[in-house]
Amino acid sequence: MNLNQIDLIVSDVKSSALLVSKLLNVDPDVLDDGFARVSIGATALMFSTTALIPMQRAEGVILHFETVDVELAAQNARANGVEILLGPVTTDWGTTSVLVQGPEGIVLDFYRNA
Repeated sequence: MNLNQIDLIVSDVKSSALLVSKLLNVDPDVLDDGFARVSIGATALMFSTTALIPMQRAEGVILHFETVDVELAAQNARANGVEILLGPVTTDWGTTSVLVQGPEGIVLDFYRNA
């Protein structure tokens, strides 16, 4: 089994995908008004306004991205006008982490294992 796609239901596909792309320092694979895809290695984040089944947007979603340079991720967030919610900090479980405000209540965690 392989988790290779995460579909985020958002109201503004383009701005959500562009913000996440900037924070990840990658270009979107697909970007239009109703659908966008941003690939990170073997995993794709997909942004949609609707799903195949009726559903509401999730609350409390945190996307965790392992990185070698947490401070650089924080600098990138600041340079793109993104709010730093926490950090960089060393967590009780030994990671260094910075949490930033993503689109539509989604939080992005850029972390490094100690």
